[in-house]
Amino acid sequence: MMSDAQINMQADTPMAKLLSPLLMVAQWVFGVSFALLLIMAIIMAVPSGLRDSLLAEASTQIEPMTLMGRCLAGAVVAVGWFFVLKLLRGVVKAVIHGDPFLPENIARLRNIWIIFAVTEVFRMIASFAIGGDGQSVDGSHLDIRLGTWFFIFVIAVISEAFRHGAALRADQELTI
Repeated sequence: MMSDAQINMQADTPMAKLLSPLLMVAQWVFGVSFALLLIMAIIMAVPSGLRDSLLAEASTQIEPMTLMGRCLAGAVVAVGWFFVLKLLRGVVKAVIHGDPFLPENIARLRNIWIIFAVTEVFRMIASFAIGGDGQSVDGSHLDIRLGTWFFIFVIAVISEAFRHGAALRADQELTI
């Protein structure tokens, strides 16, 4: 049987209840995006009439291998976001159930910022190597997004706050 505090805790999570289905939809979108980008990369890798017709309809001239590389890089980023959303759904479920300071959530939040950081480093390297913004690849352009790195820093700080909150709760449970 639930206590009054647990019932009130569940009633106080309308945003988490709204986020849960939105995160699921976003996860599906990234899964489908991954599949489409992978299919497009395969199409660009294999010489065919379909590849030639797709390249002929492009607004700018692009090499098939460059487009294949961009599609593969996009697929890797989509997989990273897919797993971030999966971990975030676990955090939201714990919040809905009224217990956000679980050790699993600490691990989830750490994994989220690590996946974000690895994905962002991969995106920067791929953009530099492939010329992600259409510029020539001459070694003079590295796309560093400070907002993204600030976001990664914020998630890392939040994960440490959750770790500290879990330690405080464990201390409180031991207090008589």
